[in-house]
Amino acid sequence: MAERRYHKGDLVEFQFGTRFLQGWIKEDRGPIGVKGRRLYLVEFQFGQDSISPSRIELPAEHLQLVRDQVSME
Repeated sequence: MAERRYHKGDLVEFQFGTRFLQGWIKEDRGPIGVKGRRLYLVEFQFGQDSISPSRIELPAEHLQLVRDQVSME
């Protein structure tokens, strides 16, 4: 199965502990993960009280594209 590619600005969902969160792809970091896994930098808001966004690097297989997205621009 071909690896899913994401692009800057894509809205994705991922599991963070026991919660599922949504975030925006900020950067394709390339195949720098274990065994050449492609990593993505994802920016997300962790809770409503969070003042600044959080960022995390995740491999493509841990991300799911959110189909009904609204453009940030």
